Amino acid sequence: IKEDSHLVGRKLSSFQDFEHALLVGVIVRGEEVIIPSGQDTIQSKDLLYCVTHRDEISTLFGLLNVREGGGLHRIVIVGGGTTGLALAMSLDKTNINTKIIEKDSQRCLELAEKLAKVIVLNGDGTDRDFLTEENIADVDVMVVITGDEENNVLISLLGKALGAKKTVTRIGKLSYIPLVSAIGIDTVVSPRLSAIRAILQFIRKGKVVCVAPLKAEAAEVIEFEALETSDIVNTPLSKVKFPKEAIVGAIVRGEEIIIPRGHNMIKPHD
Repeated sequence: IKEDSHLVGRKLSSFQDFEHALLVGVIVRGEEVIIPSGQDTIQSKDLLYCVTHRDEISTLFGLLNVREGGGLHRIVIVGGGTTGLALAMSLDKTNINTKIIEKDSQRCLELAEKLAKVIVLNGDGTDRDFLTEENIADVDVMVVITGDEENNVLISLLGKALGAKKTVTRIGKLSYIPLVSAIGIDTVVSPRLSAIRAILQFIRKGKVVCVAPLKAEAAEVIEFEALETSDIVNTPLSKVKFPKEAIVGAIVRGEEIIIPRGHNMIKPHD
């Protein structure tokens, strides 16, 4: 949330008057992770995790005054390993102008054989002059996924310094994630977090469908099926005794997606 946003100082309860379904599920404020109530107020520099219907995304972006992901035109991938190639192959099917940088010349030849539209560049992502020549300042997203996570951080910071609008960086050590976020890298992905999601599904009680850690495990999004024997079914959410720092972000009922309010009830098998 930018300092000049019209949302600064606004209570979340005011969104109940918003004609479109919207729920703010998590607020990250500095190092603090807040599961908000209607009385919480939005502040500048807050990071919001919101829930809305897919067809309301454009409306949500308009409300928050942010650019849609559909505005992506140029992406640079640094690192031509397995993950880099998989991402490049996905982008190869789109109209997004994509380049992939790999310093191993033999690997570049292998990448070029598998990619039709993505431009393969043989170069070093830590080389400032090389990145400048490749107009990194015009890049919408720079994805750094080499096998060296220290280099990943350095390349991402260099990319930001040269004008890349957003950086996505792969980090293996979970302890690095809060630090990396604090120094200006926009998004961190971690193979270990992916493994943690799978593990959490097995250690949680009940019929858990999916678990996704947020903000270096300071919060979790949990998807679970409501059983007929559960205390939460057939009761208005406003009367359900949830833990203080828990919120129902959405209810999936068959093909219907419900962004809930206090009067909504959870039914068996939701």
